[in-house]
Amino acid sequence: MDTNPLTRFIKALAPDRQAEVEALPRPQQEAMAEDWERRLRDDVSLLTLSELDPHRAETQAAQDVLGSAGDRLAS
Repeated sequence: MDTNPLTRFIKALAPDRQAEVEALPRPQQEAMAEDWERRLRDDVSLLTLSELDPHRAETQAAQDVLGSAGDRLAS
């Protein structure tokens, strides 16, 4: 199992979004991965989901990060 947060974050994304994130500067990728980990840790709804379906929780958190990063992705 991979423990690198950035690698795990990218794997949680849909394939077309993976390429989009991988094209970003590394510091921006790392900031998004940190946000992703924070959401997995702190979002109560994701905590419940992670108990039932960890992969789905990771995917949902990744989608949330991309949604909140819309401006960063456009630039």
